[in-house]
Formats: sequence, C-alpha cells, structure tokens
Amino acid sequence: MNRNEGLWVGDHQISRLRDGLDDPLVAAFRDEMLCCEEITVLDAYGPGTGSSEHLVYTLRGPGHSIAERLGLLGFTREAALEHVDELLREKLSPVFPLSRKVELTPREEAERDFLKGYSAADWVRDLAKAQPGTDPHLFGFGEPAWLMAQLRHAYPPLALRAALLAVPDGEVAVCVHESEGDPDHSVLQLCSQARENLHSAATEHAPLVVLTEGSTDVAILKPALELLYPHLTDLVRFMDYGARPQGGAGPLVTAVRAFAAAGIANPVIALFDNDTAASEALRPLARNTLPNNIKVMQYPPLELASDYPTLGPPSIDTPTGSPTRADVNGLAGSIELYLGKDTLSLPDGNLRPVQWRSYSSACQQYQGEVTDKKAVQQAYVAKLAQAQQDPTLINTQDWAGVRAILNAVIHAFE
Repeated sequence: MNRNEGLWVGDHQISRLRDGLDDPLVAAFRDEMLCCEEITVLDAYGPGTGSSEHLVYTLRGPGHSIAERLGLLGFTREAALEHVDELLREKLSPVFPLSRKVELTPREEAERDFLKGYSAADWVRDLAKAQPGTDPHLFGFGEPAWLMAQLRHAYPPLALRAALLAVPDGEVAVCVHESEGDPDHSVLQLCSQARENLHSAATEHAPLVVLTEGSTDVAILKPALELLYPHLTDLVRFMDYGARPQGGAGPLVTAVRAFAAAGIANPVIALFDNDTAASEALRPLARNTLPNNIKVMQYPPLELASDYPTLGPPSIDTPTGSPTRADVNGLAGSIELYLGKDTLSLPDGNLRPVQWRSYSSACQQYQGEVTDKKAVQQAYVAKLAQAQQDPTLINTQDWAGVRAILNAVIHAFE
C-alpha cells in the first residue's frame, strides 16, 4: 500500500480520501506543518512502476495539537463519538427489505453478534490497545484492520477526531499534493486558505471570540496563548479593546447582551474574574436565554487560592489589618492571582496577600484583591519576556493558573 496515500494517525490509515481533500480537514493543520519530500515512483508504488523522482507534499502534525484544532473547528469529542456510533448502527441495519430472506455468511452473522451493544466508546478503547494479530477472535474483530474498516464511510475530520481519542500522541499525516520537477509553491498556503474558505462560507467554523473584563486581561492572556498554545492562535481571538474601551464586569455583561442581540455567529466566550464583583454583576444576566454560541464563564477555581494569605480590616491590635489565611476562590480571583507563584511572591518568599475590600449584600460575601497589582503585572511581563526568549524556561516557571484559564477557553464548547 502506498504510505503516502490518504489520512494517517501513526500506523493507522483513517481514510484513503478517495473523494479528495476538503477545507475542514486541511484547516486542522497550519501552513508550517507542510513537508516536501522527494521520493521515487518505485518507493511510492512498488516494483514495475519506474524510478523517476517526484515531490510529495505532506501535512504532518502532533495528534494532541490536531485534536485541539479540530475541536475548535467544531469537530468535538462528542460529535466524533456520535458519528462513529451512527456508523456502527448502520452495520446492524438490514441491507435488504425485510420481505426478502437473505442468508448471511458465518462471518457476517458473527460480526452482527459482536456489534450488538458495541459503541463508539468500545471502538476507542479497542483501538487504544489494539495490536495486529493479538485479538483471539476467530474473525479478527477488534484488531486494527477491522477497527479501521468501520471508518470506511466516515467523514474524515470526525473519523480523525475519533481516532485521536484512542491514539492522542500519534503523528497525523495526509498527502496533499504530488508533482514532478520543480517544487510547487501553490500549496504553501493551503491551510491558511482553507481556513479563509471556512470563515467566509460557514459561520460554524468561525474563530472563537473571547471577551474579558478589560485590556489588562487581554494583554496577559493573548501572549500567553501564543507562548503556550501556538498551534491555536489563528482560531482564538481576543476582543480589541479599542472597540470596547470601558472595562469591568458590568460593561462586560452589557457587551454579552449586545452580542446576543446582534446575532453574532462566532462562538463567543465572556470571561469574568473569579471574584465577588463579577458574581454580583452576573446576577441579573439570564444566562438560559443566551444563544448556544455564547458562553459566560468565570476564571476556574485555583488550587493556590484555596489557602491564601489575606488581610482583614484594621483593628486596635492590628492597625494595618489582621493577617489570616482563607479560600479566596470566588472572592478575590482577578487575573493577577493566576499569574503564578513566582510573580506573586515577595522578596522574603511570602505571597502578596489579598486585601479584603467592600462587602456585597447581594452575594453576602466580601470582595478582595491582591495587594500591589502593578508589581504582580510587571513581574509577569518579565517572566513572559524570559520565556519568549528561551521557551525551555516555561518548565521552570509557574504557568498553572494561566493554563487553567486558557484550557477552560479552549475546551468551553467541547
């Protein structure tokens, strides 16, 4: 079999792509994932085919990156599993009218029995552990060749997403062009062109738009996405605050209502702080009336914030405020609290405390914020610059909080 033919994950051929490439599959890759290899016809097609050389253009990408890109393009885990379930159900449907008696071969009988109660989740499980020739079943059910055969009529992007649930670390490869002679430069922007086609033709594949409480959040999260998830930057867009200069939780609620009323087609996430002020602003928003493409989220709970130093109101004994520790999730979770222990630490190693501010009678809880936010932001800017200069430093820095926010955004519509 020609290894350059079709769509592959690792050693598994997902589809032969007999109907050609379509934009959603190509858009799952980036232009820089295109590889040009020079091979002979003999290497590609075997003996008797000649020895002339030709160029093969192949898109290659790591499975986890392609899976995340597929998810943001609308090919979610749930959609992939539902698609495979539908294919399996079709295998059990009668091929001929019920009035016509048809004798099945022993293998067909055995396969129908095997498929009864067999689901997409079973398919993913079996592919994850499958090895050629190791299945004891007489007809090889559950072996890789049989599992791949179930995808014969599958839609390639959904088939690929399903396969990546089983082999998330496999390399994804698809041959997009072959030519003889000089390199063909027309394919160099194939992926970006496919994305543009999708954006103009189908709103369901439009980039994810993220709204935040203010420009500071964007200035922090946008470069973090570029640093930590560079393969997703063209599919996630943070709102330009030149278009909405007024910040805060209240104005963000107003923006959500405006987006819903305008019928914005893009998937939209309104991202609020994990604090009392945001909870209070969100109280009058009827979330159940929002369209399905708009999600309202607060920053996720943070482990570091579950036991954090705080300063209470001053007293005679403690005129600068009484120090104590508290779970400040939902009370003081502005973006600064998520910038890492290395940016929140004082020179003596202690964390900058949260200062309790006003009391919300509506939420019946206090609002707090990290002291000296400006210093925390400056420490983050320095850390970001170091990581941009030398990405190996990422593993020695604390990005847990920022990753938690970005992961919540990336997988919000999964």
